[in-house]
Amino acid sequence: MGSNEDVRISVKPGVTGGSFMVRGTAVLTNVPANITVTPVNDGSVFVGANATSSSSRHVFNLGTLQVHRLVCLFRFKIWWMIPCFGTSGGDIPAETQMLLLEVENKFYVLILPVLDGQFRTSLQGTPDNELEFCIESGDPDVQTTKIKEPVFVNSGNNPFKLIRNSIKILEKHKGTFKHIDNKQKPEHIDWFGWNTWDAFYCNVDPEGIKDGLENFSKGGCPPKLLTIDEGWQNIFPSYEENPTGELSRLINLEENTKFKGSKLDKSGKNLRDFIKTIKQIYGLKYVYIWHAMAGYWGGVLPESEVMKKYNPKIQPVVQSPGNLTHVVCSTLDNIQEKGIGLIDPSKIRDFYHDFHSYQASCGVDGVKVDVQSVLELLGAGYGGRVSLTKSYLGALEDSVTETFKSNNLICSMSLNTDFLYSTKKAAAARATEDFMPNEPTFQTLHVAAAAFNSLLIGEIIVPDWDMFYSDHITAEFHGAARALSGSAVYVSDKPGSHDFDIIKKLVLPDGSILRARYAGRPTRDCLFNDPVTDGKSLLKIWNLNKLSGVIGVFNCQRAGIWPPIKGSIYMPAPGSGIPISGIVSAGDVDALEEVAGENWRGHCAVYACLSGSLKTMLKDAKFQVALEHLKCEVFTVSPIRAFSEDLRFAPIGLLDMYNSGGAVEAMDSENKSSECKIKVRIRGCGRFGAYSNKKPKCCSMNEKDEEFIYNPIDGLVTVKVEGEYSSREMVFVY
Repeated sequence: MGSNEDVRISVKPGVTGGSFMVRGTAVLTNVPANITVTPVNDGSVFVGANATSSSSRHVFNLGTLQVHRLVCLFRFKIWWMIPCFGTSGGDIPAETQMLLLEVENKFYVLILPVLDGQFRTSLQGTPDNELEFCIESGDPDVQTTKIKEPVFVNSGNNPFKLIRNSIKILEKHKGTFKHIDNKQKPEHIDWFGWNTWDAFYCNVDPEGIKDGLENFSKGGCPPKLLTIDEGWQNIFPSYEENPTGELSRLINLEENTKFKGSKLDKSGKNLRDFIKTIKQIYGLKYVYIWHAMAGYWGGVLPESEVMKKYNPKIQPVVQSPGNLTHVVCSTLDNIQEKGIGLIDPSKIRDFYHDFHSYQASCGVDGVKVDVQSVLELLGAGYGGRVSLTKSYLGALEDSVTETFKSNNLICSMSLNTDFLYSTKKAAAARATEDFMPNEPTFQTLHVAAAAFNSLLIGEIIVPDWDMFYSDHITAEFHGAARALSGSAVYVSDKPGSHDFDIIKKLVLPDGSILRARYAGRPTRDCLFNDPVTDGKSLLKIWNLNKLSGVIGVFNCQRAGIWPPIKGSIYMPAPGSGIPISGIVSAGDVDALEEVAGENWRGHCAVYACLSGSLKTMLKDAKFQVALEHLKCEVFTVSPIRAFSEDLRFAPIGLLDMYNSGGAVEAMDSENKSSECKIKVRIRGCGRFGAYSNKKPKCCSMNEKDEEFIYNPIDGLVTVKVEGEYSSREMVFVY
């Protein structure tokens, strides 16, 4: 996405006179003498340090942070990240995994704590405005006195290009992970899905799944992806025998009794028969299945005859001090007390191969692998957290691609840098904590966290913004966000509880979705504003389609606090309260030039999906948007191309979809002395719209004349597209 010309500078960052200088500006002062700087390329450097004694964990002072606006991404739980905003070192929490500074409104400085050998790094601030970095191996026997490349520093004029190019530099230099551009994306991300979790939780069973699929089909929105989430495995204590929530462990590789025998009714005798049946009846393309990184939450049962071949043992867990400064997830209580049944890392490839081979034999097409960050607690005796993560993750990635013949893997509860900078194949991972339908104060935080986290993780994986309920007070809010997220779209509706009007704004009749090209991220003018608690800022999220941009504007204010805490005060219902105003510009789509074409002269057609209005403006022109609590709007931004001296045209797309422009695949033209033909290739059906400064003579689709409506006031051309849902060519003649 773009070039790296914006981040090339002639003078590399370094320490001069006790100050860490970037582009002639002091970013840090009072830098200690034990800090080292190692140049990389294109003006980027690694910052390291030397210690006086050997340890498996060190905290080094980098100096005093000068006053700049900042945004950072930090882990508030062992599994999940959220953003934090401020102007001083004291605003930077422990377990910060990305720090972006705006320096004197001139340029940006990116500071990334990364992996260095067996050590993992994080950032943290102090009340004295100092910036520190912490390195830790997670194994008392893995110690060091010096670290050379734990912190990466780079600068640039464009924050999105800066982050993108920095990750590419690290990919090449470190060699431990791959950028998303160099990974095979999983097949499911372009299709509508249904996940069983919020529909049934651990009580999922075949009857409920069939009931859900039947209801989707009757509503005209059959999912193409089914994810059978937690609740299908054989564990001890079992789901039925464990009302008090004891720590359960996996006892074998097969499905439990809910998916076997008489309980399947007419769907066969086992999981294989059940999956075959529902694929045939409901037209599913993919069935994914859930398991934890260690098999189950408590790992595997060492006493199990099936598991003994993998040499498991109960491994105690040790939490990092950084994690303990934030929200300690209650799911860790039992794990902390009883440990994990951990498979020997030398046997983990065999386990995943056997596990996935059985699932594939049952017709499973991919896996959602949860509870991944637990590995950072288990590194003692195995070379540390980074080494253990690389062993498990590498084995998991290889098993998925070899067994399922595609990269059909969703990673979850994995937002630590141990995972991010070790993944060479995994290309989809959850971007934020779970959608929690019964927690009203979590809804806006979910969307905001996913957008900000995508700044970093979107360069390494396709961020998965999680499931949501289509029949929920915040359904439109979540649906609009998913439409421009660049991620998969799937719901977790209870059978019979659906809003098909919401789903049909996201999903085409063939089950495919209009997925945007990149990860949805906050617009540049939103990067340093807290869209949840400052009481005045709207959240704007931008993305690109093949020929247009898209901007979603969301009022996330007064609905919760950071971090998400159950029981927070819930403010007014959607649409109530005093609206919050903000400024929107076509130029909020940061890389619009990428898709504009040579015949673009700076004007754009801007279509508002929910209000149905169309306006034209210069790229840098601004207009005001006012939104009430938990309300949103989605704008398709289509560059207006000049096809002759007096003809201007811009395809918008399917007007009734949140991401209208995602339906436009390509555009071409034939210019003759007597007429001009503009050819637009689209997919899907419904109301197609385009901006034209003059009324077309005629319109045809696949060489068949079509009726159209032209509004001379705003220039909107509307054509009703019916019939097949495959790609087709629409021709406008002038």
